[in-house]
Amino acid sequence: MARGRARYQRGRVVATEGGGWEIHYNVYLTDPTTGKPKRHHRSRVVGYKPKMHRADAEKILAAELAAINGGPVTRAADGTITFGNWMRNFYIPMRGANWRDATRRTNLDYLTSHVYPTLEHVALKDVTKFQVQMLLNRLAAEEYSYTVVYHVRDLIKAALAEALDQEVLERNVARKTVIPEIEESDKPVLPVEMYAKLLAGLDGIRDRAIFLIACFCALRPSELFGLTWGCYTGNVFTIVNTAWRGRLQRKKIKRKNRYGRTNYRLVAIPQAVRKAIDLWKARCPNPDANALMFPGMQARARKPLATPIHPDNWLRLRLYPVAKRLEMAFHPTFQVLRRSFSTHGKKEAHPTEMQAQLGHSDIRTTLDIYTQITDPEVAKMVNQVTNRILGLDGEAEPGSIQ
Repeated sequence: MARGRARYQRGRVVATEGGGWEIHYNVYLTDPTTGKPKRHHRSRVVGYKPKMHRADAEKILAAELAAINGGPVTRAADGTITFGNWMRNFYIPMRGANWRDATRRTNLDYLTSHVYPTLEHVALKDVTKFQVQMLLNRLAAEEYSYTVVYHVRDLIKAALAEALDQEVLERNVARKTVIPEIEESDKPVLPVEMYAKLLAGLDGIRDRAIFLIACFCALRPSELFGLTWGCYTGNVFTIVNTAWRGRLQRKKIKRKNRYGRTNYRLVAIPQAVRKAIDLWKARCPNPDANALMFPGMQARARKPLATPIHPDNWLRLRLYPVAKRLEMAFHPTFQVLRRSFSTHGKKEAHPTEMQAQLGHSDIRTTLDIYTQITDPEVAKMVNQVTNRILGLDGEAEPGSIQ
């Protein structure tokens, strides 16, 4: 396919009568009759005031124009461009502008390992629903997790939806594909009696503070090891950074308030956890506001580094050996600790309060994934309902029913 010349256009952002921000730009599609690029105007509303500023709309416009102005392969109006070329030259340059490093790494891994072996050299117009569904079925048969299968489907569907939006395709064949039935993995919850045993088995004030924060503040590991002393104000953490692969990055918050996006979230700290943090602060090498709360340490000199601890290293070297001595049947990962807090706290906390503490944008994540119902509680509930309906006492014997 012929390579289009490098183009430059600024586009424009226009305020609509309904209070929205509408972006305008041109795309160049190959005319199937003449074989030459033909300009087509595009416009869409990307957000509304006051939840989005004009500068945010201009950033979205800039991401849309990145592929067009760079002079990539001219888009084929008949969909003859292959799926691999579409992803590398158009979709990723456009949509990847908002991806964090971890998201980019994960998406590229899914594409390389699962999607490209099947669809890379297939023309967009030749991608069928059968192909996509059989790919998903094969991944499920090979016992990949629900998360992997879901993200593979999501990437394919989003890529074809963009092609449809730009009139490269006439329909999105992946839209009505379904996730095959996948056996749900175990979601263990830490028993109440194990908290004190794990805490007692940890050596050092620092490790105990990390464990208590993970258990009762329910922070994600990227949030926990991205904490600086300036984030700690006594009764709350102000989460403004995350740690990824040994470096800090500004936190990306999906939750919105009435004024627009926020770049932080607040996490309540229990009194018992505050005491452990204060003990560590009194002994830590550098308690300055900009210093990491839990910096990495040099292996031999035991001197603090300017980089965060790797969560997997802390679990492997500190917590897992204690769990092994206690003969636990599963590893107490950070995910397990967050799930356990949500499960044990469902009696005291309203679901929306637990959602805020865990930092979930959707309450269904809190209720359906993190909060587990234990069998004794279900048995107690059904007994109470049965006894109330039948007019029985709580300890009535089955034989007393007439």
